[in-house]
Amino acid sequence: MAKQSIAVIGLGQFGIAVIQELVDNGMDVIAIDKDESAVKKVSDFLSTVAVADSTNEEALEELGIKDVDSAIVAFGSHIEASILTTVILKEMGVKSVIVRVDDAYFMPILKKLGADDVIMPQKTAGIALANRIGNEDFKDFYKLDEQFSVVSIAVNGAFVPQQLKNLMSKEKHGVNIVLIKRDAKSFVPGGNDSLLPNDMIYVVGSTKGIRAFREEINGNKKK
Repeated sequence: MAKQSIAVIGLGQFGIAVIQELVDNGMDVIAIDKDESAVKKVSDFLSTVAVADSTNEEALEELGIKDVDSAIVAFGSHIEASILTTVILKEMGVKSVIVRVDDAYFMPILKKLGADDVIMPQKTAGIALANRIGNEDFKDFYKLDEQFSVVSIAVNGAFVPQQLKNLMSKEKHGVNIVLIKRDAKSFVPGGNDSLLPNDMIYVVGSTKGIRAFREEINGNKKK
């Protein structure tokens, strides 16, 4: 299978974090920013970098951006540049354009202008923080939609080991345990596998169901 090619435009902290993850996942990445100092920050670990103004269609054409599989517009607060870049990328025929915004007001506007996906990292971080407060054993919280979330839970050290099939997390709470991390190793569990004290588990379900399941395995007392 051919590697996916992805352009990341805008090299602030968010853009650089995205690039590092894409590189770690074996993607072909081109990094673009009109600020030379920003480009230098990624040139140590990425060879395909360019100093260019993404609101200049000719500049993007010269870089071959129309041929990438996806483009991520990572400016955030620079909404004028985000809008212009999005329009140019879609007119060039880029298959998938993902745009970061910091203001929810612009999300429907960018969608109407052709963005295939619009993300708001600050909102996501706020939701995760709100759900971790008061649930100290919730280590990560990702809201998938209005109903379902993915949460990582640190299992209490006092937990009595049980086979997953006996926990009946799906039957009782609508919660699926999709991954267990134990002793620096991760595995996808089956019904005959056991949940042990100090495991880190990743579960999928409704927020209400996950909270109920957490209380069942860890109790009401917060660590």
